[in-house]
Amino acid sequence: MKVYFISGLGADERAFRSLRLTGIEPVYLNWIPPLPAESIEGYAKRMAQRIEEPDPIIVGLSFGGMVSVEIAKQIPVKKLILISSAKGENELPPFFRMGRIVPLHRLVPAHISKTAASVFFRLVGHRSKEQQDTLITMFNDSPKGFVRWAMNAVVHWKNKERPGNLVHIHGNTDWLLPYRYVKADHTIDQGGHIMIANQAKEIDLLLQKLLFG
Repeated sequence: MKVYFISGLGADERAFRSLRLTGIEPVYLNWIPPLPAESIEGYAKRMAQRIEEPDPIIVGLSFGGMVSVEIAKQIPVKKLILISSAKGENELPPFFRMGRIVPLHRLVPAHISKTAASVFFRLVGHRSKEQQDTLITMFNDSPKGFVRWAMNAVVHWKNKERPGNLVHIHGNTDWLLPYRYVKADHTIDQGGHIMIANQAKEIDLLLQKLLFG
């Protein structure tokens, strides 16, 4: 079974490497450079052009889930699975929307150091040095200008539409996208924002159930 995977902000296919994905042929839609002043809707349209099958199955992680929602508004999808993500602006915490008034996200550096990353790791729940090093590497390997563009896209995202065939998996200890703001279809107990790595076995079993059950 072919399944398209879209990773989180500043990440790539390495974000999914803890999953076994038995019986799945993964296709990783890694990030492409954004165009100047491009909307998330326009970016999603260009990402969708890289999907070869009709009615695809898409798994979107964090920011990748938001882009997946916009893709599913433009093309039919057989199933859309969000992990540690949000379906629309009403599921974003208030401090994200405050960025429309005070755009502190524009101060995010083009490259992140280990020292600067320590605060972010505490926020998203990384537990091992290997995970931290991997995230720093993915962040710094992302297309030039992508992270700043993506953060601005999230801040200004105003989607209110829930596409059909959508399933939302979320952890109840996610600090970046707090559980109390989202309406999850499946809850991962003690799951933080990076539960895709920390609780991969549980998520892998749930994906198997959703895709083959």
